[in-house]
Amino acid sequence: MPSPFNPTVSRPRVSSPLAAAAQPRPVSSRQHAFPTSRPLRPFPSIAGTTSKSSTRKPVKMIEPPANFKSAFVLNLTQAELSRQD
Repeated sequence: MPSPFNPTVSRPRVSSPLAAAAQPRPVSSRQHAFPTSRPLRPFPSIAGTTSKSSTRKPVKMIEPPANFKSAFVLNLTQAELSRQD
């Protein structure tokens, strides 16, 4: 059956695209409109974090004022609370 994209090439129909083809696929020789992509990470803002581990800023703890009174319900079972993923 001729391909709709290239009527001169004929390949047998297979049940799956993963099935072994009778002929190797031809390598595309056309020029791509866009350059090949590259990974976005590491971002410039975090690129130097591994080399500056000794000059790391201390973690800021946000604490409420001493006169702040509140309560909350965690609503977790002991198993959910101790779960470590």
